[in-house]
Amino acid sequence: MKFEIKHYDIFKQETDCLILAVVNGEEQSDQIKAFDQLTDNLVAKLIKSGDFKGNIGDTLPLYHLSQVAAKKVLLVGIGNSQDNLLINIPKITKSIADQLACLNSKTVSYAVSHITDSSVYHFVRFFIENLNNHTYRFDEYQTTKSKTVITEKLDLILADNTLLKSAQLAVDHGQIIANAVSATKSLANQPSNICNAQYLADRAKQLSLEHEKLSFSCYDEQALALLKMDAYLAVGRGSDNESIMTILDYRGSKNKKDAPIVLVGKGLTFDSGGISIKPAASMDEMKYDMCGAATVYGVMKAIAELNLPINVIGVMAGCENMPSSTSYRPGDILTTLSGQTVEVINTDAEGRLVLCDVLTFVERYKPRSVIDIATLTGACIVALGHHYTGVLGNDDQLVAQLIEASKKAHDKAWALPMDDDFQAQIKSTCADIVNSAGRDGGTITAGCFLSRFTKNYHWAHLDIAGTAWKSGANKGATGRPVAMLIQYLLDQSH
Repeated sequence: MKFEIKHYDIFKQETDCLILAVVNGEEQSDQIKAFDQLTDNLVAKLIKSGDFKGNIGDTLPLYHLSQVAAKKVLLVGIGNSQDNLLINIPKITKSIADQLACLNSKTVSYAVSHITDSSVYHFVRFFIENLNNHTYRFDEYQTTKSKTVITEKLDLILADNTLLKSAQLAVDHGQIIANAVSATKSLANQPSNICNAQYLADRAKQLSLEHEKLSFSCYDEQALALLKMDAYLAVGRGSDNESIMTILDYRGSKNKKDAPIVLVGKGLTFDSGGISIKPAASMDEMKYDMCGAATVYGVMKAIAELNLPINVIGVMAGCENMPSSTSYRPGDILTTLSGQTVEVINTDAEGRLVLCDVLTFVERYKPRSVIDIATLTGACIVALGHHYTGVLGNDDQLVAQLIEASKKAHDKAWALPMDDDFQAQIKSTCADIVNSAGRDGGTITAGCFLSRFTKNYHWAHLDIAGTAWKSGANKGATGRPVAMLIQYLLDQSH
């Protein structure tokens, strides 16, 4: 869907659907007052009769109104002044999306109201991001497509010309972020028989060809072996699909040698658990174990389109964890790129083995900071449910910046503790550390494991096991935490 800021007479402009915002129990906007003048006080009568209350997310489609040029008018409730309009944008846009799916409207106009100069950027940007989220569909492999008319263009109509500059910036940012989230979803939703590490590399290469400031490189198993990234390689040994580490390098700073921010995404394109095999129930969802890599892809796409004046390196650590006679086993001892040794307790704690070698590898970039993104632990779902991304790190300022970015982006995250009290749990009796320390504090001990490989730079870890995808009837990738990371990078660009 394409979004544009427009300034025209909403009642004379031809469009398939005009959306008007209605408040509950308070003075209506100038647009509603003008609409009532044209329609013999239709909205006022609907509210008085109780047929439409204007509560948050209420909708009422109106047809065949000869007084306006729009083919249909959709009333949408936005609550009252006591309600936080920004917080309620997800509910409002979900109601709009549900109606648009039924109203056969290719072109739509939304009359923006009840916003101020200080809130226009946030409202417009989050309106776009949320509506795009609710209208996203993944039907690439469905042979029978839905016949529902897809909305192709939505005009945001501002009555106040003084708000145009902030609104246009919001459209520019919102459209790019929304498209990045959709790209992340579509990559993560690919089935594992299509999306392997080579597929991730191919998609990254294509992205680099589309943007002048993006360069592409990758390391196959032979190259990884020469680097002695043996922990990474061990995880993929049981699969016929080759492990490939893909790198996208964005140089937006005037000084190309400025220290880059590095993003590392776990890219397990399928995780069976290996020898420590997972239960059959919901194993189909283990195609989403590459959502960290998909996040890196989406973020790198966005920063190239935003033309941010910083240097960023994105690493997609592609791999597949399968059981076979060549798989790594519980009890194996692996030597990592850092030289530290790891006793394998559970082959289903594979993500940290891939990440530890990549986190050592990225030291060569002398990074400003490093952020890894991984569907790492079920323990994070126990701790934070499916609402908050877990954040840990060795730098309090970096963690705080990420939490602040999550608040600005309305992409929830929560900082978890990580101190020496937890480090004792990953001690091994026959190697330096173990790759699994049991259930107690599982997300934190996984962070402790990674922290052993990040001592030479500022580092944060995002555990997205609970937020990267949804299960059940609405199964699919969410595109989180793309918005949060783009916001962090926007903040770092100033």
